[in-house]
This record gives sequence, C-alpha cells and structure tokens, in this order.
Amino acid sequence: MNKILTGALLLLFSSSAAAQTPRDSIAFATAQWRTADLGGGAECRYAQIDMFGSRQSISVATYPGRRFTTSIVHLDRRAESTSDLGKAAGAEIAVNGSYFNVKTFEPVTFVLLDRKIVGRTTPEEAFRTNGVIAFKDRKGRRMEIFPCDTTQYADVARRYRSALAAGPVLIDGGKVVEYTSGSSFYTRRHPRTLIGKRADGTVVMAVIDGRFKGQGDGATIAETAYIARQLGLTEALNLDGGGSSTLWTAQEGVLNHPYDNRRFDHEGERGVPNCIVVRR
Repeated sequence: MNKILTGALLLLFSSSAAAQTPRDSIAFATAQWRTADLGGGAECRYAQIDMFGSRQSISVATYPGRRFTTSIVHLDRRAESTSDLGKAAGAEIAVNGSYFNVKTFEPVTFVLLDRKIVGRTTPEEAFRTNGVIAFKDRKGRRMEIFPCDTTQYADVARRYRSALAAGPVLIDGGKVVEYTSGSSFYTRRHPRTLIGKRADGTVVMAVIDGRFKGQGDGATIAETAYIARQLGLTEALNLDGGGSSTLWTAQEGVLNHPYDNRRFDHEGERGVPNCIVVRR
C-alpha cells in the first residue's frame, strides 16, 4: 500500500483534524492514483475523487527534502508560465508561487531572495497572507513553513536566506487551522495550490483543479486544509490559486488542468512572476 494511502487510512481512524465526513476520508483513502516515479525518491500522482459532494481533481508531487534543492525563482515585473520557469531553472518539479498584481506582475506579498527583500505584503493581502516558506541554506534543504505576519518579516529577513509569504496557513503543528472569515476566497470553491511537509521531512506540493463542473470542482479553504491533512502533512501553506495553479514535472509535464484557457486540459497556464522549483 503506498505511503499516501496508508497515511490517509491512519488519519481516518486517528486524526484530530475536522473531517468533512467519514465518507470523504474513505474516498480519499481508496482513490485510484495514477503514479509516476520521478527518481531519487520523488514521485507524482493524480486522481479524481468524489469528496465533499463534488468531484476533486488532485495532482501531487512528493520528494525527500534533504535529497533535493528547493528554491524560489522570482522575475522582476514580468511573468512566465510555471513550466517555462521550471525548465529554465533545470528543475525536476515546479509549482506556482504566491500572489501578485496581474497587471504589473509585481508581488503583493513578502519575498526575500538571497537576503534581499524584493516584495512586500500589501494591506489588501493581510486577510489571507499569514505564513511563509523560508530557507536558511543556499541549497534549500532546510525548508520551514510557519505562521508569520507583517510584523515578523524583519526577523525572517535576519534569520533566513530566502522566503516567500503566502496563505492562509492550512496545517500548523499537525493541526488543521480553522478560519471564520466569510470572504468568498475562503468559502467558495476555487482552484488551489498548496505546499507542505510531513513529519519525516517529505515535501509535498499539490494542486486541486477548480471551476470545471463535474471534472474538477475546486475546494474551499477548509476543504483544502482537509486534503492537506489527508496527504499526511504536519505543516502546510496555501499558495496562489485560481488561474495560477500549476504543478509541473520535467518527466510528466503539467500534471493538473490549469484554468486560464477554460478547458480541462494541460495547456491553460497563466504567467506568474515567481514559483518554487526543485532540483536534484
């Protein structure tokens, strides 16, 4: 039985996470995943699962964090597709990054690259940007994900080499973070992107397709957090979603169904100014 399936079954019986229904847990645990070995302990998988009274189309990439280099790629006021950014970086895996101004392509969240701040979180983003992905070493083999607000960015800049703010935080210390916001960003189903870690150091990137009725309905933030917990994550952060949501691997190409061309295929990528890339 694969690790994700085993973890999901354990969570079904022992997790303190707020499950949507037992039926959803069973659906996830027994899903038929299409899996590809990416080498070096990395793999990717895809499944369509009937959960939450909807069809969830989920793409996942996992890799041992200590064996791979993880880093942030950031462009200055321009955008390229996640797959092109991944290829240019010589990456094995790439996932879209955080929120940005779709007209100017400037980041609207805190971005730290090689100890230089190149993006700051705007007041408008405070309602959802409450966490960071941070790296202490140049090779990015010590990735940390933790809650963080604007008052803590100066400390992050002192302690870490690179960092990217996003949100909301989905899992913190093994527990699902619950939100009471009535914002449609939280309560409506959208395409979602997340990144997280398991207790053993495995890094997990996932995209939940959305806005494709009956094929990939999308998830609320609560449903996204639930899926993150079913993936066995002890820490997880929501990244930019919507048309930006893209998960790519050098071996398999774009895994999910990006929304920007409004077709349930792998061609609808949106240009983004930053992404997270993984190299061997």
